[in-house]
Amino acid sequence: MAERERERERERERDLVYSEHALTRMQQRGITKEAISFIFHNGIKMATHQDHRYIFNTKKQKKKNREIIFDKTFIKFQKQIENTALIVNNGMLITAYRIQGRIWR
Repeated sequence: MAERERERERERERDLVYSEHALTRMQQRGITKEAISFIFHNGIKMATHQDHRYIFNTKKQKKKNREIIFDKTFIKFQKQIENTALIVNNGMLITAYRIQGRIWR
């Protein structure tokens, strides 16, 4: 458990690198860099094959850290943050997409 927390902290310290594909998709889908950064640093990370998926689940985050809900970035981009998933591989954003329906784990 402690190893997972240390890995998560190391990832948070790194900046996210945007691939050309991700930048194109973000522009097409109207997703801002601020929303992407917020999800990357505060979202829930799940393994998907060799990549990682990040989502922001408001219910779970309220239980874990209620302060995050009052963050200025979250308030400004709440709808984008709650409806966006990121695919990240080794600190590089591969793509970002809108969540439609349920995300299976």
